Amino acid sequence: MKCLNDPAIAYRSIMGLLVLMFPILLSGCMHTDSKPVQFYRLTADSDTAAPLSATKPGAAVDPVIGLGPIHIPEYLARPQMLIAVTENQYRLSEDHRWAEKLDKNISLALFKALPGLLGTERIVRYPWPQRQEIDYQIGVDIVEFNVDESGRSRLIAQWFIKRKDQTTIDKRSVYQFPASTSDYEVMVKAQSQCLSKLAQDIAETLRRIR
Repeated sequence: MKCLNDPAIAYRSIMGLLVLMFPILLSGCMHTDSKPVQFYRLTADSDTAAPLSATKPGAAVDPVIGLGPIHIPEYLARPQMLIAVTENQYRLSEDHRWAEKLDKNISLALFKALPGLLGTERIVRYPWPQRQEIDYQIGVDIVEFNVDESGRSRLIAQWFIKRKDQTTIDKRSVYQFPASTSDYEVMVKAQSQCLSKLAQDIAETLRRIR
């Protein structure tokens, strides 16, 4: 009882308790003051992609089209969205992130857009079952896909179309649309426009070689 009434001991006890509680209090303050994270997804169905006519009734059965694989650079394989400050420097945003892995998002966006552009539902995504018969395969290698310091969305894609494992088309495409360096919703819309144009070019090329 005598020790408990000692002011020096009481002071040290209180200070020790505050030291233990400080990280908890600090964590609570940081959580309260932090901005909520915004999540985004790309699409490929904007106005830049005009639908093509469907297969005419009575025509031969549509071929099976395999979409994939889709490859992206390692620097894009992250949840945070980024802006190219220079050719050698990028700025990441912790508050603005992709809702899913970017390569999966690109694959899904193209997969949803191509049936309307090609007029067929006979499209499968990579990886498909080993026994699946594929008449045409579409592969995409994303070389560059970001917004630069001037607020311009830029997509560079190397893509191919194979027929029965024989490369028919191997093409490099570049797309650019005005975006923003601060409004991430505008950035995603511009990047989606780039992806829409890629989907349209793939569909037009495939319809031509068919």
